Amino acid sequence: MSERWTAVRVLIADDHQEVRALLRRIIESDMRFTVVAEAATGPETIELIETARPDAVILDMAMPDMDGLNTIPMIAQRAPRARILALTGPDAEPHEAIVQGGAHDSLEKESGVAELLTKLAAMFPELPPSPAGSELQQEVPRSSIDEVLSLLVHEVQAPLSVIEGFSLALRGAVERGDDKAILETSQAIRRASASMRALIRSFAEVGAMESGRLALKVRETQVVQLVRLTIDDLSPGVGSHTIVVDASDNFAADVDSVRVRQVLTNLVTNAVKFSPRRSEITIGVHRDDEFAHISVRDQGHGIPAHRQGELFQKFSRLGATGSGTGLGLYLSRGIARAHRGDLTCDSAAGRGATFTLSLPLKQEADAGDR
Repeated sequence: MSERWTAVRVLIADDHQEVRALLRRIIESDMRFTVVAEAATGPETIELIETARPDAVILDMAMPDMDGLNTIPMIAQRAPRARILALTGPDAEPHEAIVQGGAHDSLEKESGVAELLTKLAAMFPELPPSPAGSELQQEVPRSSIDEVLSLLVHEVQAPLSVIEGFSLALRGAVERGDDKAILETSQAIRRASASMRALIRSFAEVGAMESGRLALKVRETQVVQLVRLTIDDLSPGVGSHTIVVDASDNFAADVDSVRVRQVLTNLVTNAVKFSPRRSEITIGVHRDDEFAHISVRDQGHGIPAHRQGELFQKFSRLGATGSGTGLGLYLSRGIARAHRGDLTCDSAAGRGATFTLSLPLKQEADAGDR
């Protein structure tokens, strides 16, 4: 796009006023987008397509008076150049069906709202970068603390927007006495708060790791049991994926169980993010004479050999389009090496990736708490 450009015109279609307020707040925080209309029903959406002339439509797939899959082709017929982002709920059609039906992308309403701007921008590649520097896949200079702080400030904006928007929704739900909506909005606020806390903690932990001050509380731990408990805790967030644990008999190793959970959570979350829906993710847990080996294998597109050197670099995201800082693998390898182990990757383009966390079964006598 040339230096002269006009903001993308967005139509929001959702039957809940509070959700529309949240989406508007997030969208209009980016000057590349402007909300030109809101619709609360299917017929109103179709009418506004012709009068508001939007470039993009954010469409709730579960409006009570019109099925989302039937609405998409009606929108495409009236506005063939408009790009459609479908908002989905727990019982929505699979992503593939929505895209085949004519939408350009889909977004989970409850857990993915923080990625709304990223999804919108991806549908309009001709747009300039966000003035706030939201295109994190661009090179981020590593030398200046001001630039690191700028990245942190940008990353907390999304969860803050979610918290602010759902706070408005919560107030409306309380006024209506809608117990279900109160529960859902309070849970969304809690998730966004946890995301922001984890983000800030990751920056602090990187500083501690780089200065040799990363704290480990090493104890004898049943490794297979730890892995199974961690996977059980993660299972509500894996969507349509299937996680299979391939483990030998339980065995003990001297590890910091909290840190191992942190690494495993990062690896599984990445596997879910970069794997096709309904694909299988395999967790392997085995040992040899000296090490415990925990592997996470996905069925994604894989990582070309010439790019694998970037994987464990600070701020590296390899073109990922979702939210994130690019610190997860960098910190995970640091945790592995603080245990005197390692985190490695085996992958090739087109055949998925396997990340393996290797940890010594026994730590040296001085490695209890450090």
